[in-house]
Amino acid sequence: MNRSAIFRVLDANLNRLREGIRVVEEYYRFVLNDGIEAKKLKTLRHEIRQIEAGLDRTELLAGRESDRDPFRTGSEARERERSGMQELVTANIRRAQEAARVLEEYLKLVENSPLSEIAKEIRFSLYSVEKRWGIGDGK
Repeated sequence: MNRSAIFRVLDANLNRLREGIRVVEEYYRFVLNDGIEAKKLKTLRHEIRQIEAGLDRTELLAGRESDRDPFRTGSEARERERSGMQELVTANIRRAQEAARVLEEYLKLVENSPLSEIAKEIRFSLYSVEKRWGIGDGK
């Protein structure tokens, strides 16, 4: 795999991770009015900046090929619809977990592989978010 392809994967998953966390953060902030959990998620989302700071932004953007992404158009029916808030939040927590795992693995392929540990920490924090969500109130 060439370096540009690696940075394409990193860029896509940094975005996916940030977006997934943000959807869940907004739920806690605006639907549940839970400032404590929303703040934890905001802090977690800001930890992504540590990864981005350790990477060359020019390389990340150079790898971005949104207009050529084979998954840009069309999606499965379950991706276009949500049956309710529980499905919405759960799907985005899991989306973020998956993105963190991808980052964890692909960061091992660039010079700054210690960034992989940050992605791992974020992933495990998201497992805790999922557990609190699964046993919490308000769903």
